[in-house]
Amino acid sequence: MATFTEHYDLIKPGTDDYYDVADFNENMDAIDTQLYQAEQDMAGVSEKIGNPGDEGEDTLFGLLHPNNQPEEKADFYRYSKTEIKHQIKDWAALPASGSATYWTYLKLLNVYAKKSGSIYVKLATTQQGIASIIMLSKTTNTILTSPEKTKIQNMDAGVNFQFADFKVEYVNSASSSVSKENEWIFPVTAGTEYTFLLQVNNAKSMTVNEFSVGYTDTKEA
Repeated sequence: MATFTEHYDLIKPGTDDYYDVADFNENMDAIDTQLYQAEQDMAGVSEKIGNPGDEGEDTLFGLLHPNNQPEEKADFYRYSKTEIKHQIKDWAALPASGSATYWTYLKLLNVYAKKSGSIYVKLATTQQGIASIIMLSKTTNTILTSPEKTKIQNMDAGVNFQFADFKVEYVNSASSSVSKENEWIFPVTAGTEYTFLLQVNNAKSMTVNEFSVGYTDTKEA
């Protein structure tokens, strides 16, 4: 008596059965159908995998191509002249009055570094007298909490600048104002708030034409 296979129900004639061509053909048709379906399934899988060098997003190789990878975020700041995060322009901090101003501090702004790395700083001024740009990671509460573009007077220089991270002095003793422009790259440490000041002494005028701070935390290609 005939029996059947477990998975595809192919006919298994019994030992006492006569050979039947119909049974044989039915088995061949069943095997042919299953092999063809398996072939089609493999072709679909191969198409989805694609080939090395694919750049489209419709294959596995394409999805793994560097052009289709999400942009990585660097864990540090990188200085940038184009990614300007903070900026002051055309601030007449000390309008020309004809008389000199002694020991005045001009609060530019604060920059909080969420990541370590480097930042770009540009300062362009028109001034008559002595001025210094100062970058501080430690300062008095009065300076730290003062708004941007604030003039602060009667402060003790020794208290404020003993912890200066950076200081550059400009001297213009001419009888007329002179324009100056400089750029720097400063290192910064994550979790630190930096204060930028101008310290002026014996200055008759000071205009901040531009003060810019630029950086990016996106990894460049």
